[in-house]
Amino acid sequence: MIGDEFNDNEEEKKQDHELVCPYCGSTEIELIGDTYVCMRCGSVIKEEVLDFRPERREFKPEDSLQRRYIAASPVTIVKPIETYISGERQGRLVPKDAKTRNTVLAMSILNELASRLHLPRNTRDTVLEYFRRLSSRRAIRRERVAAIVAALVYLASRLTGIPRPLDKVAKVSGVKKKEISKAYRMVRDELKIAVPVPDPEKFVISFGRELGLSGETISRAIDIIRRAKQKGVSVGRDPAGIAAAALYIATRLSGEKRTQKAVANIAGVTEVTVRNRYREIIKLLELKMGG
Repeated sequence: MIGDEFNDNEEEKKQDHELVCPYCGSTEIELIGDTYVCMRCGSVIKEEVLDFRPERREFKPEDSLQRRYIAASPVTIVKPIETYISGERQGRLVPKDAKTRNTVLAMSILNELASRLHLPRNTRDTVLEYFRRLSSRRAIRRERVAAIVAALVYLASRLTGIPRPLDKVAKVSGVKKKEISKAYRMVRDELKIAVPVPDPEKFVISFGRELGLSGETISRAIDIIRRAKQKGVSVGRDPAGIAAAALYIATRLSGEKRTQKAVANIAGVTEVTVRNRYREIIKLLELKMGG
């Protein structure tokens, strides 16, 4: 009996210290400064008012089954930049230190970019890890957070093998390319990151899916790129532009046609770029294109 009671107490202690995000259910809760933050969805959690344990008042054995519920009142759990209700008053839960505020802001921006750019989880996690490393090494001004997150998205997408074009990152984030490029160089130099040159083939896969193309057409575009690379077409060229042109050629050859404008929009490049790379590739490969 004593042993069972001891085990029950140990289990209760574990439950007492385990935080679960009420928004996404994640247990990836970290203390940043003096504030607990969900590292998956960016929710700010104030631990001292959060209680996920069952109520302890039990009068009969059957009460233990009837009286168990989640108690977290008054509610002070909020998502970043959202209003919350505390008792009868409205207010905001604002982290005290600048580092935490910037991290919460970065996570909020990242969540939006991840959704609009269809970033996989490992790319998103890489962005968060690099932002945390960067903020631990130097102070980040709040007005630069958006540019830094955009730069990290561009960098991390290349490192994780699902590259996103700079033009597209700039368009989705609303941050100027010049600012993203400046932040990108700062991050790369500060963290000593060696970024590989992206392969146009990887762009083809993501662009092709967004265009709703069949696997056969995407495979044909990859074959076109491989043959073009043997001719040296990728040297000094934007890989996104090469991928867009290869896809455009493949759609025309397969009959699964897409306009230059549609392909350019998905790739985040101009129609002029698609047209120039298209002409270059069909000339080098001596492809016969129909009307």
